[in-house]
Amino acid sequence: MTIKNRRNALRDYYSTDFDVQVLSRVIEFSSFSTREFGFVSLSGKFFRNIAFENPKALQDFLIDRCPTDAYIGALYDNPPSRKTPIHTLEWKGHELVFDIDLTDYDAVRKFVCDCTGANQVCVRCWQLINISISLIDETMRRDFGMNELVWLFSGRRGVHGWVRDPETVNLDRDQRQSIIDYLSVVKGEDETARVQDRKLLKYEFRKRTEFTIFKYALKDIRRKDLVEMGISASAATKIVSQLKHQEGKVDENLIRRFNKNLASANKYDEVIRRWAPRIDHKVTIDLRRLLRMPTSIHGKTGRVARILDLNTIFEFNPEDEPSIFGDINKETE
Repeated sequence: MTIKNRRNALRDYYSTDFDVQVLSRVIEFSSFSTREFGFVSLSGKFFRNIAFENPKALQDFLIDRCPTDAYIGALYDNPPSRKTPIHTLEWKGHELVFDIDLTDYDAVRKFVCDCTGANQVCVRCWQLINISISLIDETMRRDFGMNELVWLFSGRRGVHGWVRDPETVNLDRDQRQSIIDYLSVVKGEDETARVQDRKLLKYEFRKRTEFTIFKYALKDIRRKDLVEMGISASAATKIVSQLKHQEGKVDENLIRRFNKNLASANKYDEVIRRWAPRIDHKVTIDLRRLLRMPTSIHGKTGRVARILDLNTIFEFNPEDEPSIFGDINKETE
């Protein structure tokens, strides 16, 4: 697709389908004018230190300039600009955010699906993302008392979780890191990642993690899958029989049995390692981080970065999301 056609597609989208009011789901409009924004131009140039007086001015900019990507940053004491870049301004806050991307699961995706390329994604490996959303969202609500959480599909291979509760906006780096540490079941990256010592995890959080992971791990599981995990043939038969008897329902009794069998086979850590959330720590603790703007377009896929419905996340399939650029990215998505 030529630059001219991409510009036309972007202009049509931002003129007719883009709803700037959706931004109020993740940021407070009362301080809109001192919020930083960043963009990628059609020529591929990244630029930031931009502010807008109001949401309409932002939408007018999108229609006029047609950037391929749009991002939201932190709040400052004055509007960021070329003359007054963010490093010269006083930082006033940034929502607590979580970045979860399939890139961080590449070492364990092979246990879930047949995707091989770095850019590939399918509905099966996307369940790794959904499990993370489900566990983090419930933990932030129950253990931290947060109620205003929004999850955004990035338009490609991941999601961003925005915590809108006012008390999180002014958290410093250390406080944000402590939250990440609380949520970190797995330590390390790639093949070196290891499961945190269970004694170091809060009991309720650990049990919630097991329930969430095992509930999905047992969904549609086969006897041979269990045997390959190291569970004995007789134990595997009992688990599958119980699943059939319960018409596929995974309850606490079945999870306890599965947990016990995994422990006996010394496979507990391995299953947890495969499915546990992998959060990009750097994004959460970066107080000046720019994140993809809700309902903006992902420049590489042409897909809308849209807010997800938590009630139906396990039905979400990123492959079904349409691209405003047509099928030009089909081979690389």
